Amino acid sequence: MDHRHQPAPGEPSRTPPARDGTTPPDGTARLSCEQLTAEKITDTRYTYYTAVAKAIFALQNGQRLTGEQSFAAAHAQASRTWWDLVDEEATGKRLTCDHALRRVRSWARHYLTGEPPASRPGTLFDHALAHAARIAARDFLHDSGHLLTRHLIEQAATPATAAPVDHDHPRLDSPTPPASTVAGP
Repeated sequence: MDHRHQPAPGEPSRTPPARDGTTPPDGTARLSCEQLTAEKITDTRYTYYTAVAKAIFALQNGQRLTGEQSFAAAHAQASRTWWDLVDEEATGKRLTCDHALRRVRSWARHYLTGEPPASRPGTLFDHALAHAARIAARDFLHDSGHLLTRHLIEQAATPATAAPVDHDHPRLDSPTPPASTVAGP
């Protein structure tokens, strides 16, 4: 599956993380939930490209495809699918990052708990692919849970900013008009 974020040939496959400019007292830069999620999506895609490239390299050189290579490619593809769903929810539907993560997490939980059993027995290979997909869903839930927890901690640590109140100019939508506009009897 080609994706708009796939690196072009000759282009570096990993991009450095974007920094938001906020630096805590210890001197390390903090990343926002959006930046951390974008970094995770990029890392997941890189892992997918690497696993598939290794499998293709083995096949093109006449080597046997090992179980480890097959499992790595299947797991990377399933992981990428979950993180691509987060990207699609955030960019396509213009959801906030944490909302997109929560939505896809609910789908992953349903995938793990609500999938009906297979109607007929599968091969050992089918079971291995299903196992890789389940592990990828669990890994997604684990990683996205850490991102959301960190996001909530940062939200709690950031003081809420109230809108400044201008006491010199009355609000336009006040229930009582200013005294100068009230007509006498």
